[in-house]
Amino acid sequence: MTYDQRPYIGAVRIQDWITKDKQRIRGIRIVGASGIAGHLTATEALTLADKLVDLVERLPEPTTGPPARQQTHCGLSPVHTSQTLTDASGDPEQPLPTTLAD
Repeated sequence: MTYDQRPYIGAVRIQDWITKDKQRIRGIRIVGASGIAGHLTATEALTLADKLVDLVERLPEPTTGPPARQQTHCGLSPVHTSQTLTDASGDPEQPLPTTLAD
């Protein structure tokens, strides 16, 4: 079986892993195209990083490389940062009255 694209780690983030008995394990979440690919503690992440560096140093210099990876759009719209409220037609709306909590 062959695939058009190589498997790839899409993101790494700090995230607690919560066990069935509600214990939190602080670590690094690794996400691939199919979802969570792994969760590593700090020690496991450092060990993996050392191993990756050792392996990279053993690779021969490439004569040609694969095409650069393209960031694929995940379907989420960008965060709207404007402070102007608009209605469905795009016209500005009157601001809501503020309260002491604001």
